[in-house]
Amino acid sequence: MEYLSIGQIVRTVGLKGEVKVYPSTHFRDSRFKKGNHVFILDENNNIVRDLTIKSHRVNGDCDNLIFDEISTIEDAEQIIHKYLCVEKDNNFLKKDSYFYSDLIGCNVYFDNGEFIGQVYKVEEYSSYSTLRVKTNKKDVLIPFVKAYLRDVLIDERKIIINYIKGLL
Repeated sequence: MEYLSIGQIVRTVGLKGEVKVYPSTHFRDSRFKKGNHVFILDENNNIVRDLTIKSHRVNGDCDNLIFDEISTIEDAEQIIHKYLCVEKDNNFLKKDSYFYSDLIGCNVYFDNGEFIGQVYKVEEYSSYSTLRVKTNKKDVLIPFVKAYLRDVLIDERKIIINYIKGLL
């Protein structure tokens, strides 16, 4: 089974087991919905804890969560700095959408076949996502928008973009 990280628990809130989570998902409302199961994994991707979301509220850039299985601050302190994960489900995505974890590590090429580099980070800006690509000389930022993209081949770990004069 493959899992996706949806956020990191950063601290406790109050005395009744509530935690503050720094999210790493765009689908906060659906991922943190009451009744959903989230997991804490070990270094071998084995489930250490299976948690059921009891309540969720947005707190600025973070989310506050209460779990059915955690009712005290002492229990909550045991999961601080842990990552919350969900099972990866490609049916969750709309057409031409991708999980950032699938884009990281892809090789990027111009449409003429010239190798540019490898994606090592996806950055989120207010209007679009940007690929941070490591080249031989420097890092380049490539907007992840249809105008620049020719093809995204996740199975081949390859992204082909239209030629952009002056990019390199």
